[in-house]
Amino acid sequence: MPGTPLVSIIIPTFNRLAYVADAIDSCLAQTYRNCEIIVVDDGSSDGTGHSLKERYGQRIRYIYQENQGPGIARNRGIAAANGLFIHFLDADDQLHVEKISIGMAAFRKYPDISVIYTHYQQVANDGVTPVETGPFERYTDDVYCELLRQTGCRILTSSSMIRSASLRAVGGFADDVEFRSAEDWDLFLRLALRYRFHGISEKLVYRRVHDSMISDDKLAGAYGRLKTVQNARSCGWETCMTAAEFDRLEAARHHVYAVYLWEAGRRAAARQHFLSAAEVYPPLARQRRLYAFFTRFLPPASLDLTLHVVHRLRRIVGMPTNTDR
Repeated sequence: MPGTPLVSIIIPTFNRLAYVADAIDSCLAQTYRNCEIIVVDDGSSDGTGHSLKERYGQRIRYIYQENQGPGIARNRGIAAANGLFIHFLDADDQLHVEKISIGMAAFRKYPDISVIYTHYQQVANDGVTPVETGPFERYTDDVYCELLRQTGCRILTSSSMIRSASLRAVGGFADDVEFRSAEDWDLFLRLALRYRFHGISEKLVYRRVHDSMISDDKLAGAYGRLKTVQNARSCGWETCMTAAEFDRLEAARHHVYAVYLWEAGRRAAARQHFLSAAEVYPPLARQRRLYAFFTRFLPPASLDLTLHVVHRLRRIVGMPTNTDR
C-alpha cells in the first residue's frame, strides 16, 4: 500500500450542533493529512447546515437528507466517499490526533485485515473530562461467532476504520429507516463473516457521555438487537451454535423488546412479541404466554409480580427459572 491513501471520515449528525464542531475539529487536527471529511446532516432543525457551512466552507463536504436514521446517513456518506478507507465518527465523539495515522500503520502491517477498531475513553458532556471506561474487548479470529453470542455490539462505531471495498461488498448499513440502534452490530456481523478484524487497545477515541445518546433509548436498542439477530438467521449462524441455541437467542430478543414495549404502554405490540418468543422457542412458551396474558390486564409495574409467579410455577414443575430477560 504505497503512499498515503485517501481516508474518508463520515460523520452523521442529527441536531448535534452543540457537539459536531468538536468532532470535525478533531478530524482536521489529524496528523495523517490525506483525509476528506463528509458530514451527513440527517434532517437537523437546529441550524447545523448554516453553522457548518459558515465555519468550515470547503474544508468539509456537507450533505443534507431528510431524517432517516444514522445507518442510512452513513450509507449516504459511503456513496459519496472517494477514500480507499472509511472511518466512521459519530457527531458527539472525537478522534485522538493520531487515530488515523495509527490505523493506517496497522493496515500496512496487516494487509489481510479489512476492519480495524480501537479502544476509547469516555468523557463527560464537556468533551474533555474523563469518566469511567470499561476494559478493551479484543476478539479472536472467530469475530463473527463472538459478536453473535453477545447481547449487542462491543465495537464502538466511532473507533472503526474499514476498507471501502469490503464495506461496499457487504452492502453497508441496513437500508431500514426503523433500524436506528444496533445497526452497527448488524454491519459488523456481516463484515466478520467475510473479512478479518484487528483490535488496537489504545484509547484513540473520546466518546462523549450525555443525556441524549441514541444508545440510551432502550426501546430502539431492543428493536435493533432483535432485527440484528433476525437478519443473522440467514447469515452464517450455523457455524456458531445449534438451531435450538439460535432459536433461544432470537426468542430472548423478542422477550426483551416485549418488556420495553409493555413499559412504554404498547400492550398489544408487547403481547405480539411475547407470543412470537413463545413460538420461536417452545421450551419457554408457557411462561411467555403468561407474560402475554398479563399484558392485557396488568400495568408494567406488575413485571416483578409476573416474574415471581413464573418462577414459582417453574419451581413447582421442576423447570429452570431463567426468563431470558
